[in-house]
Amino acid sequence: MTIGVPADGAAAGGREPGAYGRALARTPVAVWEDDLTDWAAALTYYAVLAVFPALLVIVFSLALLGTGSPQEVVAQLGAFVPKAARPVLTQALGAPQEDPSVRWVLVVLTGGAALWSASSYLAVFRRALHAMYGVPDCRPAWRTFPAILLRALAVLALLVSGVVTLTAAERVARAIGRGTGTDHEAALVWAGLRWPLLFVVVVALVLLLFRSGPPEARGVRRTVAGGTLAVLLWLLASAGFAFYAAHVATYNRLYGSLAGVVAFLVWLWVSHVVLLAGAQFNAELARGGRPRGPDPCSPDRTPAA
Repeated sequence: MTIGVPADGAAAGGREPGAYGRALARTPVAVWEDDLTDWAAALTYYAVLAVFPALLVIVFSLALLGTGSPQEVVAQLGAFVPKAARPVLTQALGAPQEDPSVRWVLVVLTGGAALWSASSYLAVFRRALHAMYGVPDCRPAWRTFPAILLRALAVLALLVSGVVTLTAAERVARAIGRGTGTDHEAALVWAGLRWPLLFVVVVALVLLLFRSGPPEARGVRRTVAGGTLAVLLWLLASAGFAFYAAHVATYNRLYGSLAGVVAFLVWLWVSHVVLLAGAQFNAELARGGRPRGPDPCSPDRTPAA
């Protein structure tokens, strides 16, 4: 477990020469020492509980508003997950046919489930960040819960914004193009703006998650380096896992009909490992890239019986 963060210039935003290199070299070791793979597994569990209800809310809402079909949402989201995991989205979100009155009930129920799961997700992420920085979380639950709930709402809002950007915004751009007689130009503008807008949503989501930690983890200057590293690592890890799942892995032979589910869960877990690695990099930067202090649980510091 991390032992303390110095309250000096490095923690306050100033960087000593070579701090980035030392922090980058320390990060893989710290990932192992802080059991980030275990934290990633817990986050994967709550992410599954939160993401699918949230996506169902979006699918039902778009269907009620007549601005998008479930198949279109699935097709757009499929571009962001490995090919082996895409059947999971298709089966979970494919074409709900309930009548409008039932859909409104489902929107409320699934929205509540998504909010509860997102709050649990952020609570786990908060504990993981405190462990990285070696700062005990001593605030009572009645003080932390409102902040976690507000952040959960913000996370869900960003998720909705991303999906709407993929689906409904394209229809709006086409409608504006038809109204102004510039269909081709509108399509080109949308094609140019689509990915930068999604990148902004992803960066905002990462920075929001990193703000759930102790005071040493907050502030744009303290989080942007690890956030950038996390996004780059996620792109590389997703591309690598997609290649592995398509050409190397034997999920179909091992898991049969569950192959898509297993591939999706493994991809989520890998995504959380690299996300936490970015947060760990920020923690090492806050420490100035210095070696950690001795572990209070080590034999040398354990008092004799």
